Amino acid sequence: MPWTSIDQFSRSSELGSIVAYTLDGFDPVGRWYFTGLALGSMRLSPAEGGFEIQDGRGLLAPSASELFFTIFVKPGELPTPSAKTFRVTHRISNLRDDGSLRYDRVFCEDKTCDICTARMIRAERHDPKDSDKLSLVGALNPTEWKNYTLDVKVLGTTAYVIRDGGLWSIDVADAANPRVLAHYPDADPLTRSNDVAIFETAGRRYAIIADSPVELVDVTDPTNLQPAGQLPVEAHTLFTETRNGSTRVYFGGLDGTTAVYDVTNPLLPARLGAFDAESSYVHDLFVEAGIGYLNAWEKGFLVVDFNDPAQPKLLGQWQSPRKQSHASWVTTVGGRRIAVHGDETYGAHMTVLDVDPASPQFMKPLSEYETRPYVSIHNFTGVGTKTYFTYYQDGVRVMDLANPAQPTLLGYYNTWDPDNPLAPDGFFGGAIGLDLDVARKLIFVADTARGLLILRDDT
Repeated sequence: MPWTSIDQFSRSSELGSIVAYTLDGFDPVGRWYFTGLALGSMRLSPAEGGFEIQDGRGLLAPSASELFFTIFVKPGELPTPSAKTFRVTHRISNLRDDGSLRYDRVFCEDKTCDICTARMIRAERHDPKDSDKLSLVGALNPTEWKNYTLDVKVLGTTAYVIRDGGLWSIDVADAANPRVLAHYPDADPLTRSNDVAIFETAGRRYAIIADSPVELVDVTDPTNLQPAGQLPVEAHTLFTETRNGSTRVYFGGLDGTTAVYDVTNPLLPARLGAFDAESSYVHDLFVEAGIGYLNAWEKGFLVVDFNDPAQPKLLGQWQSPRKQSHASWVTTVGGRRIAVHGDETYGAHMTVLDVDPASPQFMKPLSEYETRPYVSIHNFTGVGTKTYFTYYQDGVRVMDLANPAQPTLLGYYNTWDPDNPLAPDGFFGGAIGLDLDVARKLIFVADTARGLLILRDDT
């Protein structure tokens, strides 16, 4: 609604009436989920004069009826130096018999105020146990890893981890004791290295990093990572495919296109073509036998034939109700091509789709799997009829797709602990990227706060 006065939403009464005295004697200390908004969780802990929301927004003054806090900030003022004037208001009230509460939030900036209301419940794990058939073998989270861990790829006994700050090579020969070998810093600290793929050609090994621009790194010696060039592409994600003696890389672009390059000779990469999804960006993709499966965000999930990359052809399209197509993985079950698909938003979950062009159910959903709507799903990988996926605060999950119409949960591991004060609060926090070492029955997990986790897979 319009923001017409700097005093607007500085009083609790402007958020509507509340039920009086429901917080009398109530202890709000703990971690809380918002079940109506994509806001993640909130920690409330004792602080001088009241309670502190530990994301830096300040103090809440306690009363028997509500916890209310508002702050007005002008440009350059603390606590958050800003180029714009803004107001943030929070209110917690209306404790119910089931332990849930009402949460109101207002954010005013420029000439507009966004007003949201959610239900608050204490943050607990979704599962009855901490884990099932997946167990922690090793972990790595050096003190210098202060920001997000984003992705991991494994080849042989080396893991390649992408974080804010660049690429790390990790010796994982002893999975219980992973150790850092080398670090290749971001070429531009103002951009984010978000994804990595590893490929081998002409006796050498290379990492290719989704960034702006794309970075090529010679990682043949994992203790000495060397620059191998850049590609004039702004990519959020990428996928490599080696067929018939040549290696192609497909880029999920920040401009909504998927550019295709031949990197068989990484020192002389050749652009082969591109497909324009006409979306805000291509968030992720999977390619097999020249067929691309693109997550084109608001344009949906697209199947594209790239066998002639100069003239790619759209074969099929599916749009989820949430219109935020984020990630996918494709396999063959009983001679039928199927895909697992996930959005990334409130209510996001796994959908199994028929992606076999010869099927009468082509590009139609076959089944779904969801933990809870206020936790978002993230990335997929897999082998055979099993898919492995990260689910942010709901950890790592393994699903059997032998019957695509009735997928079965085989195991899980909760990486996010609501009782751990160091666990992130944000909606997009927890398990995020993963890769497999099938021979050693290991799952390598990039967790935003915990760094690199190595799990044993007993599914």
